[in-house]
Amino acid sequence: MRRDDPTPIAYVDHAVDLGGAEHSLIELISRLDRTCFTPVILYTEGAKWLQSDRIADVQKIAAVPPHPLLEQKRDEVSTGLLRLMPNAWTALRLSLKLRRALQRTGAQLVHTNSLKTHFIGGLAARLGRLPLIWHVRDLLAEDEGYHLLRRAARLLRPQVIAISEAVAEQFAGLPAEVTVIPNGIPLDKFCPGSPSPPLRSELGLTADDHVLLVVSRLTPWKGHFTLLEAVARLVERWPRLKLVVVGEVAFWEADYEQQLKQRAAELGLTEQVIWTGFRSDVPELLRLCDIFVLPSVGEPFGRVIIEAMATARPVVAIESGGVPEVVVDGQTGLLVPPEDAQSLAGAIQTLLADGQRAQQMGAEGRARAHQLFSADRVARQVQELYQRILNKSR
Repeated sequence: MRRDDPTPIAYVDHAVDLGGAEHSLIELISRLDRTCFTPVILYTEGAKWLQSDRIADVQKIAAVPPHPLLEQKRDEVSTGLLRLMPNAWTALRLSLKLRRALQRTGAQLVHTNSLKTHFIGGLAARLGRLPLIWHVRDLLAEDEGYHLLRRAARLLRPQVIAISEAVAEQFAGLPAEVTVIPNGIPLDKFCPGSPSPPLRSELGLTADDHVLLVVSRLTPWKGHFTLLEAVARLVERWPRLKLVVVGEVAFWEADYEQQLKQRAAELGLTEQVIWTGFRSDVPELLRLCDIFVLPSVGEPFGRVIIEAMATARPVVAIESGGVPEVVVDGQTGLLVPPEDAQSLAGAIQTLLADGQRAQQMGAEGRARAHQLFSADRVARQVQELYQRILNKSR
């Protein structure tokens, strides 16, 4: 490779389905300056997220070895990793296969994009004496997984991209240089506008309804039970209030959706809550709502919050994790304590009762989204980091 050729960058991700981390990686890779960098994606066979036409021209290699560890859910990662890491043979076998793939690509830098690949991809990079970036998008509880992540950071000494200051704090006191770069959002897809009458009709909504929207995977830490309790406190005063719940369960949580629906029925909310499942038309759904609500606790960043802000919608969310770095309380939305249905209901009530304030928050949120969270801005920040690391390694 000549000195002036684009530098190959290897991106390592183990996911099969399209999640927030993969959304963000697609936006980054699609915006790389190809005169400077050539992306190569190392993935697990069967990865559906690679079907995005945004990365159709990118070289892809099925080089992340299949392993039961990769199929475990987030709250089992620590257990699986603790079984894996002491087993030097297994760890080396997985990492050596990745290392051979890295050698074939000629990659000069390894960028891992998921918690599990930080370990096996990080070891592969170090075995190949390649600079390593962990793109950390997880906010772990202080459990075995958290301490294992810190031990691995001491061993592998990665450069870390943290998507929020809250995520970055996990690396305090470690020999890892941390750069905070938020997730980048394609803001051109999320614009204010009139809601679609056919979409409103499809969902059974009328022009007189007050619409709350939540978009997230259906999983306990996302806080849907608290939101249902909050809505139950509001419906007497706001009989036209509707809650649109967008998202689906993962296969290992198949009964969780039924638990939520049962609780909604117990609270008398059968007519107020609309369950849509997975939807690909989130920009249109955001234009349909009056208030966007995200009740999750310990949210590392809150990508969908930026999407709502870009659509000029006021946000009600939880004051925990990385959310306070995104939502300016009282300016672009309202933040409330975790798992507090009364406070959550109060914040929603405040915005329902003061449409002018809600509209102003939406406008300021849109300005903040464009100032700080555009995908183009984030891509430039990441490429500047690449260049600094590569210059140092040379």
